[in-house]
Amino acid sequence: MSEENMSEENMSGEKQLPEGFEHLSRFVDHWCCESTQERWKKRCESSMEELKAFYDAVLGSAQEALDYLDERDIYNLSEPDKNLFTLMLALTNVSMAVELHGQPRAPYSPWPHGIRIIEGAAPYGGAAAR
Repeated sequence: MSEENMSEENMSGEKQLPEGFEHLSRFVDHWCCESTQERWKKRCESSMEELKAFYDAVLGSAQEALDYLDERDIYNLSEPDKNLFTLMLALTNVSMAVELHGQPRAPYSPWPHGIRIIEGAAPYGGAAAR
């Protein structure tokens, strides 16, 4: 990730994350994906060093983030709240690699492969591009 991705605001000057979660802004451009398929692909194509850095940074704020998001309407999130929510979804993908597999992809699975997640949980699972 480049230095420009580490700012707390995007190029239009809008906040990327809600107040109190600015320290996670450096991950927004890379990990805030529209679909489950995209998050899974990012995990599979990342190094363990990248995954571990994300995991370590985000896990420490996860409970606070979930408590914050629990008070909001998931179907009407502001852009900063949506970014925080998708970072939490990315954490679930990354945790599989860090906690279970010890590598970006499941052991003995070929890459790339033809598996496509065509529909995830609404509203932020999204339909993958076909």
